[in-house]
Parts: sequence; C-alpha cells; structure tokens
Amino acid sequence: MLHVFVQSSRSVFWRRMRAPNAIDVVISVALLMIGFALAAPAAAIAGEADTANAEAVDEGADVEQLDLFLLVGQSNMAGRGKVTAEDRVIHDRVLMLDADDRWVPAVDPLHFDKPSVVGVGLGRTFGIEIAAAAPEATVGLIPCAVGGSPIDAWTPGTHYPPTDSHPWDDAIRRAKRALSDGKLRAILWHQGESDGNDSLSAAYQDKLIDLVARFRSELDAPEVPFIVGQLGQFAERPWSEGKAIVDEAHRRLPTLVPHTAFVSSDGLVHGGDQVHFDAESYRELGRRYAAAYRGLVPPPSETVQRVDFKVDLSVAHQGFDGERCWVHARAGIIPSSDASADPLAVMTTQPLLLTGSDVFYSLHTLTSPDRGNSWSAPVVASGFERQVREDGIEIIVSDFTPKWHAASGRLLGIGHTVWYQDDRVMKVRPRATAYAVYDPDRENWATWKRLQLPAEKRFENAGAGSVQRVDLDSGEVLLPIYFKDPGSSRYGVTVLRCRFDGDTLSYVGQGNELSVPIGRGLYEPSLTRFGGRYYLTLRNDEAGYVAVSDDGLHFREPRRWTFDDGAELGNYNTQQHWVSHDNALYLVYTRRAEGNDHVFRHRAPLWIAQVDPWRLTILRDTERVLVAEAGARLGNFGVTEVSTDEVWVTAAEWMQPKGVERYGSDNRIFVAKIRW
Repeated sequence: MLHVFVQSSRSVFWRRMRAPNAIDVVISVALLMIGFALAAPAAAIAGEADTANAEAVDEGADVEQLDLFLLVGQSNMAGRGKVTAEDRVIHDRVLMLDADDRWVPAVDPLHFDKPSVVGVGLGRTFGIEIAAAAPEATVGLIPCAVGGSPIDAWTPGTHYPPTDSHPWDDAIRRAKRALSDGKLRAILWHQGESDGNDSLSAAYQDKLIDLVARFRSELDAPEVPFIVGQLGQFAERPWSEGKAIVDEAHRRLPTLVPHTAFVSSDGLVHGGDQVHFDAESYRELGRRYAAAYRGLVPPPSETVQRVDFKVDLSVAHQGFDGERCWVHARAGIIPSSDASADPLAVMTTQPLLLTGSDVFYSLHTLTSPDRGNSWSAPVVASGFERQVREDGIEIIVSDFTPKWHAASGRLLGIGHTVWYQDDRVMKVRPRATAYAVYDPDRENWATWKRLQLPAEKRFENAGAGSVQRVDLDSGEVLLPIYFKDPGSSRYGVTVLRCRFDGDTLSYVGQGNELSVPIGRGLYEPSLTRFGGRYYLTLRNDEAGYVAVSDDGLHFREPRRWTFDDGAELGNYNTQQHWVSHDNALYLVYTRRAEGNDHVFRHRAPLWIAQVDPWRLTILRDTERVLVAEAGARLGNFGVTEVSTDEVWVTAAEWMQPKGVERYGSDNRIFVAKIRW
C-alpha cells in the first residue's frame, strides 16, 4: 500500500504540474512531501532505496529539450553510498533514464547494475549543480555504469558475465534512446580500479583515448566534453604501481585529447570498504565533476562577472645612489596568533650593480608590523652573502619569493642560484632551486638549502626564480620551475610536486613539460588555482603564454595571451603574475603601450586586468594601471596574499639603463594594496 500511495502521489504531481493553478501546486507538493516522508524510512528499513517504483514522466511532458549527460564506468560511478532521505528529494529539473528507458525524477540510487548494493553516487548531485547554474535547463541523466567492469568490457559486442550485460552496447543504445529527447552535453567516466594491475595498466592510456574517440564517433558528438574522475586515494589501501599508472593516464588525458577534463579525488574518504567513496564524498565528487564541466563549457564572454576593487599605493622604501638599486621586492605574511592583531609582513629585496647585467648581492629583509603602513630599513640576511669557491666562482640566491606555508606554520621563501665569474653571470652554469625558512624570533632567515632533483642532465640548470607556487591543503607544494640542459639555449617548464615538513623541501614528482620553439622557450612560470582549475602564465621572448590544468601538474598546450577582442596583449620577454580572488582571476603584467617606448622592453607601467578563465583571455574593459611608469622598469615584481579580500603587488623601480631617473624614478619599492 505504501508504494501504491507514493506512486499515486508522484503521478498526480506530474499531471497537475503540467498546467498548474494555485490549488494544484499546493495539493501536488503536499502529496509529494507525504509520499517521500513515508517512502524514505521504508527504504532505510529495507536496507536499499526504492527506484523501481519511480513514476515515469507522463506522456506529453516536455522532455524534448533535455541537457543529457551519460554516466559510464564502474562501481564508483554507479555509487555505493548509503541512501538517506535527502537523496530521495525530487528536483523538478533533474531527470534520469530508468532501467525501462523512462524519464523519471532523478533520486538515488540512479543506477541498477547491482541492485543489492547500489546506492548514492555522484550523478544526482552533478545534475542538481548543473541545473542550478542553468535555470532554463532540464537535466537528463543517463546512468549506464557497471560495477567491476574493466575498460575492455566497454567495447562493442563484449559480454560482461558478472552482471550478464553488454556495457558498451547497452550504454550506446540507451544514449541513442535519450537523444530523441535532448542533446548530449557531456560524458562522465569513473573507472580504472579493475585495470590497476600489472597485466592491464600499461595499455590503459591507449584504451582510454580509443574509448573517448569511439563514444564521440558513435554518438555523433566529436567535441562533446569527456570528464574522467580520479580513483579513490585511501591511506588504508595505498595504490599499487598499476593503479598509479592508471591514475597517470587519467591525469594526462586533458593534455592528449581536446575537450576533456580530470577531476581530483583529493580529500575524499571511503565508506568502510577501502574501495568505494562514502555518500558525502560522492556528493562532493559530483560537485567537482560539475565544476570541471563548467570549465569546459564557458559562458558567453560578456557574462563573465566583472569584479572591481580598490587600490592603495604606498612606498616601502626609496632612494637612489647612482651605483646600485634595490630589485626583486617580494613579501610574505606571517599570521598573528592573536586573530585581532595584524600579521607580520616580511619583504625581501637585494641590491643590483648598475654597471653589469644581473649582478646581484646579498638578500635583505624589511618588515612591517602594521599591515604595510610602515617598514623597517633593509637589513642584510646573514647566510645569503655570496659564497666564494676555491676556483673564484661566486654563488648567490636571487629572484626570491617568500610565502606563508599554512600546513607547517612557516614562512617559506624560494628562489634560485646564480653563478658569477669575475662578477659576470656565467653563460654555461648549473642552477638550482634554493629555499629557506624565516625565523621571526631571530628576525632572520635560516641558512638556505638546495632542492634535490633527479640526477638528470636537463635538471642541471633548473630553478624556481620569480615564480608563484600553490600550497595544497595537504601541505604539499606545487612548484613551477624552468630548466634546460646547461649547454642548450631553450628552456622548458614543468610543475614539481613537493613535500615540506617545516624544514626540508623534498621532490616527489612532476607534471608534463611545456615549451615552444621560439627564442629561449618558456621560463619564469607562475602558478595559481582558481575555480577548481590551475593556471600557468609563462614568459617567452616574443609573448607571454598561458596554460590550464585540472590537477596542477598536467597542462594543456600553452597559448599566447590576447585580449578578449583577439588582439595581442603586447607583453613580451618578462614575467607576469596572478592575483586570485574567490570571484575573479586577474593578471598583472607589463606591455607595449602608447607612450612607453622609452622604458626598457616596455616594462612599465604595471597593469592589472581581469582574466576570462574559460577562454584564457584578458578582459580589455577591466584593464587599469596598477603602478605608473617613471622611466624605470617594473617588470620584476611579486604578489602577496594578505587575506581573502586583500592582496599586495610589490615592485621596485629597476634603475637600468643609466639615466632613467630623469623621468622621475627614485628606486622606489611600491606596495599596491588591492582590496575587495
């Protein structure tokens, strides 16, 4: 009797809601609430949710314009989470194709591959997220995952005995049935556990690429987004080498196949079996898939929300003696243990000899206890003086960037080494990533160390000078570097995955390598995270470049920076850096502009503009001058995250070539405080 009542209430709902009046709405909602209030406890008592009795959308209901999403893979796509009442609540614009090929409200469990164990999955939350972002759309989910199925089961004509099914054939048939009611918007894939072994993993990448091509061909959707999710990462059950190979194939897919994305499982937990996620992790995974989909399907450019801010420009230090000047001014923040107190700002900079090229001297430190309103005078950082070898070669650390590492509670600064002979930079030289930790009690930096990289020729000249890094919640560090064989003239870029324990920075792994066959290649990379994706901005002799990644390690092909109208940005042969806010992404850069031909390589003024994170372009109507030019270049600068609503950009007037002071520069160290 209970199921009959629930079925009847749903049927009345759909009939009345096609042409509702006020009384119909009240009656329909009341019937639904009563029906599900009774149904949910019954399902819980029975130990599984009731999907077989979901009432189909009546004939004549408007299902002709559904946004369709195909859900394929194995059990972590099907879902094994515990079903609760919240998972049975109907969303009137999220439907699913049931086992009888009928459109019904999408309630968990969506799948039916193994009825005795199926439960909450990622699909329903994904559908709700998509519907929320598109109020005019109705979502149609096509559940086709099959628990335990290896990727070989997803080939035409293949029978999978454990479920007596044909995963590929069934998915294609159901997808084509659904296409009569809408348009395929994306394919969601979560699979690989069954292939993560010694005998199958080596071939997985090629099979995955083939699978994507077959889906797109068979469904006549050559550019439909294909989104792959990461296997569960559970400490109680470490990955085998085979699973790591499958994971690498998942991560690399966006770099090999257009219109694909990778979704991380970082931080998600299992439901007790060390294989399947728990219900809340499935819901979070659904949100991550939705974010990845939105990243592949950008909204119209004019709809990118413009987020304005205020700028307070101040000077931390100034004064030019005509022989040396301060450069590489970058700051880090040490939070106070007292939430009501200001953090301590620690800025590093170093002198440059004007008569040479990149002839640097010891790192110095300035501090500010009052949020940058006042600064101490520069004080030499002991231990950062030039190291003189027996052969007369001198080594120093330069291009240093301090940043707070929250997981360890340390201010970690990272730069690279420079080698001099007779006070000139050596043309062929080794280069290393140098790092140090600031001790606020001693008001000084600890002795700097070298990051140990694999003993490979390409890493003999490899460093992280003038880069922005991303610290993950786990404490791991994503550190972009640029590198080359010492005898080569062309650089490549990669992102390192490192661990930092508060004292030692250790190499764990790296992503793919990026370069272009132009000039010196790509170098001085900066990394940021925004909207669930990672972005690299890169220096090249002719233009700035940008690349995007889903995991922060594996990046798509770099492309030149342009404005949103297609015109070249005009940035070249110098660095760019990111300013990230919760609601907007910005780029800070220099470029060719009217009236700055007298500035070396057009490295002033310093501009800031909002980025279209989907099209990877600069929104021209948001561009503004952050620091005005006065003859000196400003291209070597830093970005400091002070809080969620305040970011600083620090830049020193680089007083080369000789005579730039006649335009008004005075080796000022600017602090541009950006506030939202």
